[in-house]
Amino acid sequence: MTTQTSYVPALPPVVRQVVDGLAGSPAVRSVRIAGSRARGRPTGPDSDWDILVYVDEVPSEAELRRLLPGLPSGSEPVELVTANLGHPFQESEFSVPVSPRIDVCLRPLANLEAERERADRGAFLVHSYPKIHSGVPSYILLSEAALSVSVHGEVGRPPCPVALRDNAAAWWRGRAACCLLLATDHVRAGETIGALGHVLAAATSLAHARLIGRGYWYPITKRLLDEPGALPDGARRGLSDLSAGLMTAASVDRIAGDMALDPEDGLEWLAQGRHMGVE
Repeated sequence: MTTQTSYVPALPPVVRQVVDGLAGSPAVRSVRIAGSRARGRPTGPDSDWDILVYVDEVPSEAELRRLLPGLPSGSEPVELVTANLGHPFQESEFSVPVSPRIDVCLRPLANLEAERERADRGAFLVHSYPKIHSGVPSYILLSEAALSVSVHGEVGRPPCPVALRDNAAAWWRGRAACCLLLATDHVRAGETIGALGHVLAAATSLAHARLIGRGYWYPITKRLLDEPGALPDGARRGLSDLSAGLMTAASVDRIAGDMALDPEDGLEWLAQGRHMGVE
């Protein structure tokens, strides 16, 4: 399981310059180091620097450039993207193309506060997200704040409410069971590539269920399935040996057993009609 770490990474001069520039805006409440750097487990020497910036309002691109003068030649902020406007998971991102690259993600503080209130009710939404097969839950906004390391200002370390832990774990387990049910349907239709996709969605859904069910925050990462306790050992071994060519009804049943899931429970999950989360 993943818990908050007290590890504070040493910031290279160019990262410190970006942090200090952003901290100069009155709209910025906190600047935090996130991702593998914050956990002390960078994927390698060239691992990106992920910076979260909690703001009262998202500054314009021109304002961002004003806050970050004097960067190395050719390394002006680029690729400003604002997505999911109006959603709790709104994100505005830009990159500074140095080596390692610096990725800055601007988080409206109002969205973080709204997610705290939602989580206290045991509610959450699930958004499509390219990095994770099963999507990303909105409570990841709280997870980010809890797992990142402050280098300027503070937004608090949100606890994981009991209501969220229980509701989210049950919802994700139901979704995992539904994915296995759909995998069986695809196998019977002779569409084994689609079946494999549903099995992978079941695995990531189960990882969500097991991690949030422990009451600890966890990161959204390419290594989600490698998080301690994310999958039973037997399921991990079985998935490692799987391919579309090996997908049969019997193999899906075996995987369901390894995951301690009953695919028929997926019918109840479908009948609840809460496919995008719990509100």
